[in-house]
Amino acid sequence: MHLKQSLAGGVAGVLAAATMLWAGSAAAVTTDGNEIPYLGAGYNFEIPDSARHSDDGQGAQFTFGVPLATYGYERWAAETTLHMLSRDRHIDGKSDYQTGLLFDLVYDFDNQSIGNFGGGYQFKPFALGGVGIVQNDVRGDRHEHFGVDLGGGVLLPLGRFGWKGLAARVEARALGQVDSQSTSHNFLIDYRITAGLQLPLFFLFNNSGPAVAPAQECELAVVDPVTGRSDCGVDSDRDGVTDAKDLCPGTPTGTGVDASGCPMSSTPHPGDDDADGVPNEIDRCPGTRSGLQVDASGCMVSQSLQLPGVQFDNNTAVLTDDARKVLKDVASTLKNQPNVAVQIGGNTDNVGNKAYNLMLSQQRAESVRQYLVAHGVDAARLVATGFGDFHPVASNSTEEGRAKNRRVDFKLIVE
Repeated sequence: MHLKQSLAGGVAGVLAAATMLWAGSAAAVTTDGNEIPYLGAGYNFEIPDSARHSDDGQGAQFTFGVPLATYGYERWAAETTLHMLSRDRHIDGKSDYQTGLLFDLVYDFDNQSIGNFGGGYQFKPFALGGVGIVQNDVRGDRHEHFGVDLGGGVLLPLGRFGWKGLAARVEARALGQVDSQSTSHNFLIDYRITAGLQLPLFFLFNNSGPAVAPAQECELAVVDPVTGRSDCGVDSDRDGVTDAKDLCPGTPTGTGVDASGCPMSSTPHPGDDDADGVPNEIDRCPGTRSGLQVDASGCMVSQSLQLPGVQFDNNTAVLTDDARKVLKDVASTLKNQPNVAVQIGGNTDNVGNKAYNLMLSQQRAESVRQYLVAHGVDAARLVATGFGDFHPVASNSTEEGRAKNRRVDFKLIVE
């Protein structure tokens, strides 16, 4: 009895916390980049209303959800949930059964994280509420009643383990029913805790892209003439410096540039061993990889860059020998500047199934991450994300353009 009271108190606490959070900002309760209809399945543990005089119940729950971002409600989803469970009566030990069909609105509170940047310990809390029909089978007598539920939980993305789009889902609900037939009480409240998995329906909605990214804060938004992508600035020569600040447009791909977009010599100068333009005597970050933007102290600044030499064996996530050489150099630089976190983005061309491309890009980004970790970079500083073919940098209508789109991007963030 004490255990039941403790669990009931814990469920009530979760519900209270979810209710207090019901005031977040504006992506539905899905894994990021997968805002498409989804299915969920899980195991139910029920703490029944004490008026039922029954043991705790067990059963299964199945969910079908539809994100409402298309209709302008970015953090909302509509869900239909079917649950089935059984519980044993105290008086004779025989089982009663319950089946419920509920229609809920779900609101998520965006990604939260525990620990250091990139540790992968991300979760997405959510709250839900709705109405439905509940059928109780008590001593063989079936009767239906109106039900209302309120609850909350967390979604735990499993993408970093290679299961793109898959997430673990844990939730708690209070289910109230107007029911005077099962007991002498007119209103019953049962508590349920559910743990299971949730998966986007890629095979039905493989043409759906990720949610539109929030508008960037900049004075002037421009449109890239090659990709059509809206951004704060076009970088036509892809050297990491926007055209508005690039004093040397048309720099060949892979050429190291300074903050003005002009080529830097890769030949060490006397007194500047890493050729970053900062003399050794004031260089606080020696050994910086050639081509990276640095500040006056010779340390990397936040920046986005591409590594053309990072390629993979055809249709695999296996790094080529040349790619390993490039990444070994990158790992050395990152170890010398531990305050830099890295977002690794895997990209593909548009050949083939979108869902497959998304999976392959995630595997390739993760392959790069694992290589860097194996060469001494702290795993907590690295996040690997696959974007499939959704972020092209060139036209996919030519082989040259498709080759450019099969790439890995790095976003360096100085913490």
